[in-house]
Amino acid sequence: MNNSFPRLIDGLCATLRTEVLPRLDDAFARGQVYGVINLLNTFKVRADWAPAFLLLQLDAQRQSLATVADLLAPVPGAPAVAVPAAWTAPTAAELLAARDDGNRAIGELLAWLAGPGHDALSVEAAGSAEQALRDAMRAEVDIELKHAPRPLFAEMSGGG
Repeated sequence: MNNSFPRLIDGLCATLRTEVLPRLDDAFARGQVYGVINLLNTFKVRADWAPAFLLLQLDAQRQSLATVADLLAPVPGAPAVAVPAAWTAPTAAELLAARDDGNRAIGELLAWLAGPGHDALSVEAAGSAEQALRDAMRAEVDIELKHAPRPLFAEMSGGG
């Protein structure tokens, strides 16, 4: 669900350039928008994601993948599930890469569960495995929403 920090900044700057600047007649206001674009570009090279919520997402993935690994271990022909170790002091880039790897693993396991290869797995185990994987996906979204600031739509639309 996350975009990279530089991509978000690039999107903000592009929107200011293509949507805001052409609608401004006042030179002072245009100068201020250019100042904001400059500030955003400065942030892009000096800031990064805070890793706290990425660690929570990775932990939810790890727990779900461990559950699925236990459920699939006795099943012949089931894919091997790699359960990542807990992170200690990663960089934000490492966390994003690990989170993306976990999402890829979850997607591949869901695809396997939906296909014909999981016939040796009991219906209950298949349901539990799918539920665990979907729980990780939901946890990721919940963590994102919990760490997103509340929008100020009323204030913005009212000008206050």
